[in-house]
Order: sequence, then C-alpha cells, then structure tokens
Amino acid sequence: MRKTKRALKLQKLTPSFYENLTLFGIPLLFVFLLKIAGFDGLYGQDSYEYLRYTIAIQDYIVGGEHPGHYFWPVLYPTLGSGLSFIMDSAFALQLISCLTFSIASLYVLKTIRLLYSNSRVTFLYVYIFVLLSPFLLKMSLIVMSDALALVFIVLSFYFFFKSYYKKTSLAPVFIFATCALMTRYASLFVTFPILIYTLYLVINRRQFQQLFIAILLSFIVAIPFLIFQWAALFEASSNYFLKVWSVSNYFKSSYTTEDGTQHYLFPNLLHTFYLFFHPGFLCIGFFLSAITLRDYKTRITFHQTILILCSALYILFLAGIPFQNPRILGLVFPLVLIWFFPAFQKLMNMAMVKAFFTPLKMACIGLQVAFFTMTFHHIFSRTLIEKEIATMITPYQGKTLYSFDVDMAMQGRGLDFKFKNMYTARYYDFKEQDLILFDPARHKVQWKDKNPMLNWEFIKENYVLEVLETHPEGWKLYQIQ
Repeated sequence: MRKTKRALKLQKLTPSFYENLTLFGIPLLFVFLLKIAGFDGLYGQDSYEYLRYTIAIQDYIVGGEHPGHYFWPVLYPTLGSGLSFIMDSAFALQLISCLTFSIASLYVLKTIRLLYSNSRVTFLYVYIFVLLSPFLLKMSLIVMSDALALVFIVLSFYFFFKSYYKKTSLAPVFIFATCALMTRYASLFVTFPILIYTLYLVINRRQFQQLFIAILLSFIVAIPFLIFQWAALFEASSNYFLKVWSVSNYFKSSYTTEDGTQHYLFPNLLHTFYLFFHPGFLCIGFFLSAITLRDYKTRITFHQTILILCSALYILFLAGIPFQNPRILGLVFPLVLIWFFPAFQKLMNMAMVKAFFTPLKMACIGLQVAFFTMTFHHIFSRTLIEKEIATMITPYQGKTLYSFDVDMAMQGRGLDFKFKNMYTARYYDFKEQDLILFDPARHKVQWKDKNPMLNWEFIKENYVLEVLETHPEGWKLYQIQ
C-alpha cells in the first residue's frame, strides 16, 4: 500500500535511526571515556550535595531516617535514588544527566522540524550547536540537575507549539513545566508565559478534562517534594539571592554577598548576552545574531515571539541576581537555538558557504570540540584534585577535620572524619590533634572578612600548626599542636 502524504510528512519529522543513535551515542561515549580517565561526574560542592541527598532518600525508602533538609527541589535526587538500587548512586545521577540531555537534543530537533521546514541542514544544526555545544555537553557529564531541568523545559515548549498548531492535548505542557519546577525553581521564569497562554487555550477550547488530568499528574510529580520538603514548602521564596535581587544589579560587575566578594569582567546584563555570542554556547553566534537583527521583521511570528519573550523574562530575572554563572544561563539556550534556526538556514544558502560547505562544517565541529575541551578542563582537573586530596588525607581518618571548599568532596567520597565546615560558623575552641584542610591563598580575596578566612586567621594567630601533607595545588593538611 502506498503511503499517504500525511504519513510521509510525519516520517520526515521523525528522527531517523542514525539521528537517534548520534544524539544518544555521543554523550554516552563521552561519559564512558571520561570514566576510564578517572572522571566520575562529581565536581564542586553542589554535585556532592545531590549525591548526599540521593543516598539519604534511598536509605529512607528502605526504612531509614527522613532525609531531612535540602536546599533545592528534590526530583533529580529522587530519580537518582530509584536508579541507585541497580547501580552506583553517583553513576546513576550522571547517567540521568547524560540521557536527559540526549532527549533534550532530540526534542530540540523535533521542535525545529515542527516550526520550520525540514531542510537538509536541520539535523546538522542540532548536531553541531546543541549536541556539541560546550556548555550544554558539559551538563550531560556532571552530577547536576541542569540537564534534567533542560529536558523538561524543551518538552514543555515542544508540546506547547504542537498543541497550538496541531490542536493536540494541552496537558503535557502543564505536566512537564511542573517537572521542570520540581527540578529547578528558576525554570518557572522560562515557562511562565506559555503556562498562562496554555491556560487561556484550555478555557478557549473548553478542554477542562485535560486541565484536570494535568493537575492530577502534576500533583503526582510533586509528591516527592511534599514528602521530603513539606517543612520547606516556601523556602524557595526565602532564598538569599532572591532577597537581594535588584534591577541595579543589571549594571554591576562586582558583588559582596554571602558567597564572598566576586569581581566579573562585564556587568550582569551584558553577561546574560553570552547566550548569543559566547563560544561556550555558540561559536557562530555573532553571524546568526547579525542575520536575525537584519531580518527582524520576519521574526514576528507567533512561535518566534513566544521564544524571545520567555528567553527575555529569564534573562532579566538572572541579570538581577548578584552573581554570574554561564551554567545557569544554559536553561534557556535551547530556546535561543530554535529562534536562531531561520538565520542558520539563510547562512547555509549563501553562495560562499555553499562553496565551502564541508570545510566550514568541519571547522565548526572542530571549534565546538575545542571550546568544550577548554571549558571542561577545569571541571576534569578539579575532580582529579579532589580524588587526590581524599587519598592524601585518608591515613588521618577518625579525627575532627575543619575545612572549606573541599569538605563536601571529602564527605561524598566516604572519608571518616568529624567534619566542621569553616563557612557555616565561627569556631574558637580547637583541640589538640584537630586537623585543618585549607588553602588560604585560594580564598583570601573572595572570602576576606568572611567566616572561612576569619576562622583561618584565628587558628593561625592562636595555635601552633604542623603541616602533615601538602597538595601541589595549594591545599595543606595541618594539625593543631
């Protein structure tokens, strides 16, 4: 039987086996190659906190104590705790990041094919600028909730546009937006406009049954949060950085907060435009931005307006917070890429680009991989250093250890100390034989007149210290004599 035109069209919109294999295979390949090289996805204090709470939830499931306080939404560690019954907890969390990033890439591809023509460069665009985007690819390799939040945001927009143009169910929009919120609170600033418009569509189409289904399934998604964090139900609104949010921060590049004193190269508002120009996101961002601005009149379609409105709302929110982190900007980057696709099509149709298509394609791939290597080098090195420090101090277990910065890593790697964090409190009663793991040169600027340096200066002035171990990167293990 001959295929209908509709079947042929759907076939074109559906990713092929080769495309799926590429989107899922490359991140998995990176994970396993890095694992062989000694990288396990654990990097910095946040990832160890995700790991700690994942293990705490797993213990609670099998009859242990309630996992207790947690600063972030709990969907990521909850999913990780489920997988932890069949594999190592850290690897479970890393695998979630890897697979959800691949799914996000897949649905960016499906969204572009839904909104624009399925040209010969559609998959190439997603392959080079989503899958190999340095900052996004980094998300797929570390124990962080970024990739999970990213996939829920992408799914929310895909089903929103699909419902708008094809009159399909509206329920997935609410459900995936709830999943995003239960993964990262800040995602609400990305999805809020489409949630409002989806609610309008529900009323306009009288699809109240879908709304009921969405509410029911969204409640189910929120159950882990209600179980584990009911006491902190309104804690997100009391977040320190929300309290100090200000429009004046748009124009500042230096801040003194509870995270110490930090200086940046550009003011916050300019920093948020890294999304459009920074090679860590997009190596040809300048060209796509120039084409888009020149043809701005053709960008006033419904979906283009929604994409830029949601991106702008999130950008303006981030610019008011007194810190800068490209990783957090990444949540909205897929929307920017979808918005940029017509500009990429136009770029590919230029005579010069057509004449040198293959070398330019290889150059873009090379640049993306090079920038990824540069941005990931710090993370990879930090993980290896944390593992080396853990090995260095292992013989001294069983004592009280005062530390900062790497203390979460030492706990996460299972060392048996009575840990005292030099950030959370001032200490005055140190005992003989107590240990201090610290690098004052690393923290003397950012943490001047803050607990970590105040504690260190008090120890140095009032106690005799013996250096037991020294790491080449500056950390030293001291013992009070």
